[in-house]
Amino acid sequence: MRPEPLILTDDFINELAADWYFLSLRLNMPSESSANEVADELIENGRKLKIILSAGQYTYLQPLNVYVDRDTFFDVWLDADGDIQVGQLYSDAE
Repeated sequence: MRPEPLILTDDFINELAADWYFLSLRLNMPSESSANEVADELIENGRKLKIILSAGQYTYLQPLNVYVDRDTFFDVWLDADGDIQVGQLYSDAE
């Protein structure tokens, strides 16, 4: 049985990128007891995110803007080597 195709809405893409970002932060926490589980999820989300970023041609000059909450964002893009890069969190209030 084939899995249902995903519809890549803006909300889906935003959630995937935000999940990847926060999973990468969790993986670097020294007290994280389920590091293997976090690492596996980070790898899977990263694989999907790379496909989306590549297809959308998101670069440093034209990154994907990801919202964390109503007025907090970060940028994500692929570098020249095809690795995911993120900018600092910023706010519309700044």
